[in-house]
Amino acid sequence: MEIHQLRYVQAIAETGSFTAAAARLYLAQPSLSVQVRKLEHELGAALFERSGRHVTLTAAGEVFLQHANRALGELDRARESVREAQRPAARLRVTLGVLPSVGAGLLPGALASLRREHPEVTVSVVERDSSEEFVDMVRTNRLDLAAVRKQTVQAELSRMPLAREPLAAVLPPGHPLAGRSETSLRALAGESYVAMPAGSALRELMESACRRVGFAPAIAIEARHLASVWAMVRAGIGICVLPELAADAGLPTVHIQEPYLHRDLVVVWRGAGALAPPSRAIVRHLVSASHLASASGRGRTAEPPGLLGLPDPLDGDGGAGRAG
Repeated sequence: MEIHQLRYVQAIAETGSFTAAAARLYLAQPSLSVQVRKLEHELGAALFERSGRHVTLTAAGEVFLQHANRALGELDRARESVREAQRPAARLRVTLGVLPSVGAGLLPGALASLRREHPEVTVSVVERDSSEEFVDMVRTNRLDLAAVRKQTVQAELSRMPLAREPLAAVLPPGHPLAGRSETSLRALAGESYVAMPAGSALRELMESACRRVGFAPAIAIEARHLASVWAMVRAGIGICVLPELAADAGLPTVHIQEPYLHRDLVVVWRGAGALAPPSRAIVRHLVSASHLASASGRGRTAEPPGLLGLPDPLDGDGGAGRAG
């Protein structure tokens, strides 16, 4: 199967005619027909029903065209990405995907440090509450880097441990637990909760943690953005259970003491080997911000790569942490 054969099928399907497709492709019609017959012979199925001058796709042809369109789309994007990468400015631009807790807790300090050290690097940040989506975006070359939950990482991506996020209860001012340093999640069973929308990763994290200790949280209100969640909590509508990195420093925050209630974050990228210098700098500043957050009591740093049995992908020797 050849790439040009995919384009031939695409052109015939779009024009509904071998003659029109041949004209669009600057081919002689007999040559086009020969190539399609070769492809049909290889596939063992007819792709077109021929009735006079008009042709239509068979059922097999419909299925094949869907895959051909995706394959050709990926090839076009690959060409554009290569052209883009050759431009000098592109080599200093990094696209980074972050979860809301990383965007709120680690990213501002990391990027401020990056700007002081490497003002020539431009970072395009995408913030969403879906590790699975970010993993797919990295895999398909739509992101250079992403900070995601460790459990979502596919085997073909490289990774670097970033942070372990314990859970915390974010409380309204004056709440009876506001003066405590920690509490059990079970002690919060009778509270009203402010939550992210159903189906979001942070909502599922909160609900699964509550289920694990034996109750379902009573959701008083949903809000789509962390800033809105914090505002609702500040107004006294309810409490919220979030990763400590996502907590608003202006609200009372109480650490949840169950040690198993946490999530592990990693930074992922395509391929193996040492990162390109701009991406390498971003990862180092994110890890540094994670250590600073841990020192201030917001979150915990991830285990060093060596303790996870992973070589450090930033050490310049070509090693790369691989997802397992």
